[in-house]
Amino acid sequence: MRLGCIFLAPQSLAELDAMAETLDVYGLSAIIAPKTFGDFTEDEAYAYGERARALGLVVGETGLWENFLTDDKELRANRIERFRRLLRNADIAGIRSANTLVGTKHASDRPLFPHAYNFTKECRAEFREIVLRILDGLELKNTKYGIEPWYTTFFYQPEDIMEFIVSVGHPRFGLHMDQGNMISHASFYNTTAMIEKTFALLKDDVVSVHIKDIQWEGAHFGLRWNEVPLGEGTMDIATYLRHITTLDSDMTCYLEHFYEERDYALNFARLHHIARGEGLSFLPRQPLKSERIVTGKFPKG
Repeated sequence: MRLGCIFLAPQSLAELDAMAETLDVYGLSAIIAPKTFGDFTEDEAYAYGERARALGLVVGETGLWENFLTDDKELRANRIERFRRLLRNADIAGIRSANTLVGTKHASDRPLFPHAYNFTKECRAEFREIVLRILDGLELKNTKYGIEPWYTTFFYQPEDIMEFIVSVGHPRFGLHMDQGNMISHASFYNTTAMIEKTFALLKDDVVSVHIKDIQWEGAHFGLRWNEVPLGEGTMDIATYLRHITTLDSDMTCYLEHFYEERDYALNFARLHHIARGEGLSFLPRQPLKSERIVTGKFPKG
């Protein structure tokens, strides 16, 4: 398994080289793609992926975090086409996954907002057609399309996630794993069982992993989960790591949602400490001897 974060994310070839030593300080060998990666030319995408590999880095994910359930047909078509272009660039670069959310029917068009429709059979059927439309005709060799779970949609609990993945039935489609997004009342005080069930059902479908810890804020009137530093919440991180190591050795694991490098530094240290306690470790960056690497680049024309 390889560790990375959303904060230390090189946005260009020059930043790739400049950031390599900083990544080494924290024991990182995974990065995410630049924010504008969907706008890269094929040659630029290929060059970025090749240089990352030459530096011993695995680019684990990219994504388009917009609402695909909008009823605006023109806007939906635009988002689908942009994501298809992102998938294509990701495959050219050798990026492991490109990811989205399910989205929402909420009038705000903000993809994480709740709506009753998001939990219906009709929503599952509609989103299945969107996923198949996205994947139609793309001969992906390196990249898989993953959906990140979120509690305001049907794509939330392990059984429902498995049922949807089976219904799509595409070999390049799976789960963008984030156990922190899958916590419910039933699992909050037993995340160990949640993790074990999730991996038992979905181990073969994981495309990338996020690691976070969650705390229940009792002072808030109503249900509210807060993300907190690793080890200060309910997540059984040791069990999570043990299961991640059963996936392929290059599986990328990311920390997110902190605002300062020092906060990431603290959480990297905690995660390495937990891993060592389990006899585990994250793969270090290992620069390659040759910078020329063959990828599944699409032919021009």
